[in-house]
Parts: sequence; structure tokens; C-alpha cells
Amino acid sequence: MVQSTTTGKILESADVEHDIARALVKSPPPRDHRRIDFVPAIRAQTPPPMPPYVEHHADVDQIGKLSAEAVIAQYEDAVKALEAMGTTLIDCVKRAEKMAAGCKDAIAYVQDTAQKYREEAKLIFDRIQQASVMTSEVVSVCDAMRKKIENPAQSA
Repeated sequence: MVQSTTTGKILESADVEHDIARALVKSPPPRDHRRIDFVPAIRAQTPPPMPPYVEHHADVDQIGKLSAEAVIAQYEDAVKALEAMGTTLIDCVKRAEKMAAGCKDAIAYVQDTAQKYREEAKLIFDRIQQASVMTSEVVSVCDAMRKKIENPAQSA
């Protein structure tokens, strides 16, 4: 028995349940309401098939078989994780190879650029040397001309 705080009446739990049931019957169902008249069956999870590289011995009891299956299932899960890690490593190696190929191209570009700088440096070096020789010749010719101009008698 429960005493209602609003009306002060003593309510029987059976009456309350009956009132709730009656209200539910009279109220329209929600739009997405689906009536379920049965209890869904609970399906036992089937164990994964055993790998082909193992098989039960004939003289093993049920507990031994189940234990062995549980252990092999755990090992198979570990194997799958290892294989997934291997796939990830292969992807990493492929990316590293692409990066290495890019580095090889960059190294070749740097070496080619360095060679062009050497060639350009040699050209500039040779021009400076030629200009120096020419300048020395000009100075020499100018000195000779100046001497001829200063002493016309000595040049004859």
C-alpha cells in the first residue's frame, strides 16, 4: 500500500498497475512504436572455425578440446594483429622508399647545380685572368708609347 501525497488516498499497488495498463491501452502508440509479441531468441555465439593447421586428437575429452580451441583462438587473434602490423610496416617502407627516391632526385639536382657553379666559376676565373693579362699588356703598351712620346730621339 502506498499513500498518495496529492489526494491523501491509500493506493493498492494492484490498482496502480491496473490504472497504468488501462492508460496504455487507451493512448495511441508512438509513430515508431513496434509491437513485440515475442521474446527474441538468444543465439549462442558460434566459435570461429579452427585453423587448418590444427585438429583435435581422438582421445581428448570435451574440456581439453574447448581449452585447446580457446588457446588457438587467442593465438590466431595475435597472429592477425601481427599480420596487420606487418601490413602497416610494408606501407611505411613504401613511403620511405618514395621519400628515398625523392632524396636521390634532390641529391642529383644539388650535384648538378654544384657542377654548373664550378663551370661558371671557371668561366669567371678565366675572364678575370684574361682581363688581368690584357690590362698588363695595355699598361705595357701605354708605358712604351709614353716613353716614345717623352724621348722621340731614343725611339729612332
